[in-house]
Amino acid sequence: MKSPEPAKRKKGLTKKLVLSMLLVGALPLVIGLVLAFYQGTQEIREVNGSSFEALATETARKLDLVMADELARTALLTTDIKIIEQLERTRDALSELNPQELALTLKQEQEAWNSKEADLLERILKGPFAGILQQHVGGTFMDPGHPIPVITRSATRGLFITDRAGRVVASLDSDIPYLHQEEAWWKGAFHNGVGQPYIGQVAFDSLRGVYTFTLALPIMDSLRYEAIGVLLRVYDAKEFFAPSIDIIRFGKTGHVMLIDSRGVVLSCPILPTGTSISDTRLIPLVTPLHAGWTLAPSDGHGGTATSIIGFAPLSNTRQITQISTGQTWHMFVWQSSEEVFAPIEHFFKWIATFGLLGVGLLVTLGYIAASRIAAPIRRLQEAAKQIGRGEYREPLTLSTGDEIEELADEVNRMNQQLMSQFAGLESQVEMKTQEVKYLEESTIKILDNVPDPVLMVGPDEQIEYLNNASKEAFAVANGEMIGSPLFQIFSLDPATQDRLKQEMHAVQITEPPSSDNTKTNPSNASLQDPLVPTNWTQTGTHRQEIRINQRTFRYRWFGVQARPGRGPSVGLVLRDTTEESILQDRVIQGEKLASLGVLSAGIGHELNNPLVGVIGLGEAIQEETNPEQIKEYARGIVQHGKRMASIVRDFTGQSGKKLTEGQSLINLNELLEQSLTTVKDLFPSIPVNIQTHLGSIPSIQGKALELGQAFTNIITNAFQSMKQGGKLDISTETSGHELEIRIQDTGGGIPPTHLPRVFDPFFTTKGQGEGSGLGLTVAYRIINKLGGHIRMESEEGRGTTCLITLPVSNAHLAKERNSTS
Repeated sequence: MKSPEPAKRKKGLTKKLVLSMLLVGALPLVIGLVLAFYQGTQEIREVNGSSFEALATETARKLDLVMADELARTALLTTDIKIIEQLERTRDALSELNPQELALTLKQEQEAWNSKEADLLERILKGPFAGILQQHVGGTFMDPGHPIPVITRSATRGLFITDRAGRVVASLDSDIPYLHQEEAWWKGAFHNGVGQPYIGQVAFDSLRGVYTFTLALPIMDSLRYEAIGVLLRVYDAKEFFAPSIDIIRFGKTGHVMLIDSRGVVLSCPILPTGTSISDTRLIPLVTPLHAGWTLAPSDGHGGTATSIIGFAPLSNTRQITQISTGQTWHMFVWQSSEEVFAPIEHFFKWIATFGLLGVGLLVTLGYIAASRIAAPIRRLQEAAKQIGRGEYREPLTLSTGDEIEELADEVNRMNQQLMSQFAGLESQVEMKTQEVKYLEESTIKILDNVPDPVLMVGPDEQIEYLNNASKEAFAVANGEMIGSPLFQIFSLDPATQDRLKQEMHAVQITEPPSSDNTKTNPSNASLQDPLVPTNWTQTGTHRQEIRINQRTFRYRWFGVQARPGRGPSVGLVLRDTTEESILQDRVIQGEKLASLGVLSAGIGHELNNPLVGVIGLGEAIQEETNPEQIKEYARGIVQHGKRMASIVRDFTGQSGKKLTEGQSLINLNELLEQSLTTVKDLFPSIPVNIQTHLGSIPSIQGKALELGQAFTNIITNAFQSMKQGGKLDISTETSGHELEIRIQDTGGGIPPTHLPRVFDPFFTTKGQGEGSGLGLTVAYRIINKLGGHIRMESEEGRGTTCLITLPVSNAHLAKERNSTS
């Protein structure tokens, strides 16, 4: 029953060895052949494409020469002195007619032409001009033996001359309209009297029954100043281009064709003139303004196979056709896909044949090599089975002379070492068991001596272990709690219990750890030493607070590796922070009392300045006898009183209840002058040279008392910095979208190290009793509430500049309200 098994394994090993040799040998071979085929295909395409591009470029150049020669020869007619003199006389005669007379003359002549009036036909068809045209078409006008005139003469289907009114003055046939002033070719060539060459599009001529294109040239006067007529020549497109295009053939199907930028065929040995390329996707590929070649999705002749196409524009002719009709002419070089890719297919067949031969050779050699390798390996396999069963007695002998023979020697040595090591294995197992027991007891003793409660919870939320600190904290006995639910000793509300359950399940691990499985298994990152010092003052996902038995605990979960055959467990470390919470509450209460002190000091500072003003004005009233001056002092006292009321309202928070309460339109210039007057009265003994540059600025919406308080505080600081006198400059202006207020003094300045702190509460550089450090703080708060910004610039010993900016949008709002009112 066991005999088929070795044969099956032998066959499988042979297959694997053969497959391995195929992968090692055949895969590079196949890749090399594929790369060779790809590179060869690319080179063949490049060669064909470059050849097609060169052929298209050369053909386009030759056809450009044909067109240039035809343009030059036809232009000789436009320089004939007899034609120019006659057209100049016609121009002078037309200039003597008024518009009505000219219209009537043209109408009468057109009716005569349509009715085939003999005199008119005789003059146009057999006059001297007609004779010149006949000579040109007949060939006597050009040098004999020139090949191009013969082609163009036979392709000419019409030739006539018009004057500046568009009338036909000479023609080779009468089957044409008489007036042409509204024709596109006439307008293009005449060009408002300036004149320029015009080449028309290829279109079907129903009168002549062929596809034609036109060449129109202006006839200039003898001074070459203005156009006095137009010469038109009509060509049979197929007959004109065919001698230059149809003769170019290569291979069985290769040829060139001429198309325009619309995809219309002008001349082709296969496609009829006037038809369009069947695949419109080719048009943008083959009509750029430079020569090249492309791998196209079709051949433009009805085939859908991939094709190589060369193309090139008619560079010189393009300049005329693009101005005339907006179209350009392009050469199109094509060869059928079967003929183009025949070398590639032949190359592919040879590549495939060589590849198959190489794979067959590899399979044969691989099978032979595998057979020689499999036999000794089977003997090694049998020896390994005997070692496993403990029946290995006779040493294995192999004479292959390679690594397999060395492997057999290693198997013999391994068997000897196993036999010697099994003797001491039992004693080693006993020693390891004692070490594990020692570690377990040591861990329990360490945890029992930890001052913080530590618990181990199983996957079913039952307690597996708790240390002595836990028993003392929760007043339980170990025997009573092991195996009991965790929340039996934690008396918590349902919401807190749910939160703890979610956190506990989040840190459970489900896979056994390996040597570095914390990298491959993120869940194992929760395995950590619960005794590592932790910053319990921080708050986070695993360090939160719970209250148990009127005590506050901060806690942290940690993962515990599961024992074999059991689900994952988690650990919980708690720390009693009841005393810390009480201390924190006391600190908060102390901060509140300190804040109240700051508020009281701020009120005292802000009330001091207006209170000094009230006292000074009150003393002035006692000594004043002038009733008007007394009223003025009384108004000042009322103003200072309102300011003190506003200060009290701001510091008590009532001003924030209604942001618009007490707001009005403020003239900043007047408010600055009032604040300046108030401060001057406070410091009458300081000699300060005050200069104001108050520009024309709009009013703003706000509280005058608050903003005046800010200005007063800033100007007061400026006066205090100039105790020995100085200069104070105050200016206002509009800058872009902002109002700028600049207050600059020549005092002692502010040291650079103190400049960033000037707006901090209670920060001052003055001496004791001179300032409380709240003036600029209050000014900053008021300006900031209006959406503005205040900045101090200073250098020690060079004075201080205070720059206040307020948004212009606020000023615009005030303007609109003024205009509405």
